[in-house]
Amino acid sequence: MTDEKYNRLIQAAVPSKDVREYCEKIGQTFAPYELATLICQNTLLGYSQKDALLAELVPELRAEPDSIAKTISGVYKNHYSNSEVADEIEAYIDMENKMKDYLLNDFPGYVYELEYEETGAYRDFYNCGVFSSINKVYETMEKEIQDFKELNAEILSFRLRKYKLDDRENYVNGKFVPEKDNPDKFELNYLDSSFMGHEYCFNHRDGFDNLLVLIPHPFRNGDIIRRIDDGLMGVVCNIQNDEVFFESLQVREKRGGDITDVGIPADYLEDETFTYEHLAFFPTLCEKVDIASCKDSDPKIPLLEACATVMKGNGSFEYLCHEWNKYIDERRMEYHKHHCCQTS
Repeated sequence: MTDEKYNRLIQAAVPSKDVREYCEKIGQTFAPYELATLICQNTLLGYSQKDALLAELVPELRAEPDSIAKTISGVYKNHYSNSEVADEIEAYIDMENKMKDYLLNDFPGYVYELEYEETGAYRDFYNCGVFSSINKVYETMEKEIQDFKELNAEILSFRLRKYKLDDRENYVNGKFVPEKDNPDKFELNYLDSSFMGHEYCFNHRDGFDNLLVLIPHPFRNGDIIRRIDDGLMGVVCNIQNDEVFFESLQVREKRGGDITDVGIPADYLEDETFTYEHLAFFPTLCEKVDIASCKDSDPKIPLLEACATVMKGNGSFEYLCHEWNKYIDERRMEYHKHHCCQTS
């Protein structure tokens, strides 16, 4: 693989500038199969972009003799050759193309259910209605986007479900998000189905998109990080220093596993409580928060700062409780204001 091609692919595989720079600093590079796995985890990529990038990796994988292919850890299978990963990529792209064709083409007796997700503190999905054709869906999406612009608000995403009338459990889902260079235009970003792709999943139980990739990152205890796809913020815990972090990577490498084992341990605010979820913060999609630039615009920042201070062994629980009570009071006031505006 040429340096130019690698540098272009690594931008897609590791969109986090913090993680890219850290990997470059310590001399970490990724094999073609690892790039493929990480590209699949990049929720910022549109469906077409992702599959085009994956297709570029197929000849790179086939060019490397299987005899020197690196052992790739999985849950159901421990050894994958490069050619096997290339075969999986081609099967994966074929499966996604079938789901896309199913979702975006009208069939007699099938309907489309559309929802939108708004930005802000309350990221609920709101139903836009049920439609008989994909063109009516597009018209409704455009109208909702324009309505939100007039209110100086934004839509974070649209969620579309297609199913046969009276058979809602057999569906294909699609998620549409704003294009990076044109936020008024939404592109297909994600596909899943309750019934399509079962053959692929049965034949590829780990799947190249789920293989273990060890991802060095610079995030340590008390760092406030943000997901760059949707802005969710959390406070890193249980990574005291570089020594502890790299020991944990070595343990994972010996034990094996899959991509779900590489999430950053971080607590985040959900509703009125702190929550931990195993893969809430995927390393390549996280960056450190610039506190100074968002302290006045986000009510969560003072509370997250207080948590970060205590996590680093400073501050006090009195300080943390003060910020917690302040956050809860402000949130409840905002909740009442939000719902009063909706009902008026």
